[in-house]
Amino acid sequence: MLIPYRDENPTERFALVTFMLILANVAMFAYQVLGPAGFARITAEYGFVPLELSSGKNLPASQFVNPFLTLISYMFCHGSIPHLGFNMLFLWIFGNNVEDRMTRGGFLVFYLLTGVIAALAFAGMAPQSKVPLVGASGAISAILGAYLFMFPFARVYVWMLFFTMRLPAMLYLPVWFLMQILGFIGGSAGGSNVAWVSHIGGFAAGVILFKLFVKRYRIP
Repeated sequence: MLIPYRDENPTERFALVTFMLILANVAMFAYQVLGPAGFARITAEYGFVPLELSSGKNLPASQFVNPFLTLISYMFCHGSIPHLGFNMLFLWIFGNNVEDRMTRGGFLVFYLLTGVIAALAFAGMAPQSKVPLVGASGAISAILGAYLFMFPFARVYVWMLFFTMRLPAMLYLPVWFLMQILGFIGGSAGGSNVAWVSHIGGFAAGVILFKLFVKRYRIP
């Protein structure tokens, strides 16, 4: 597994929306862990369940949150501290630069919209699933897709086992995407608790949609 820990790609302004999204994810995870309803109930309530969307009805484990609202809320829930930590690491490394090329409002819309698309991709593959989908990785995958075409020559520092490497984004991110495809194929054959298809759908959405959100500069 290639885990990024920083990139060589300075920004022109502080990534406020990215920072606030990280805070929101951390706050939601704290609520999952410390909330009076308990971790499992809160996760079931705010996670995205494909069967609830296809049927239009809540399952017994989640009676209070509208299924359509969970298309947003699932992005802020996580299954564990490592799940949260790795997602937020990716979000900060790549999200700050993508936000820098968009308006702050545009970046937020891009993030939420592609996160919804990632969830719908998951639902399309498993419409009868009762297992809650949680995590920001669908939207973050879209950020990776946008980053690939915005900054193909930016250098990304990654860990691989006991080694570190400095790779251009145009090499690292396609390899990352290929790993998601292989994970999906392997997961379909042997079962997996990783929503690979939401990563694939999110990445594709980011590649297709990012140009709609890039700031337009006027030439004087």
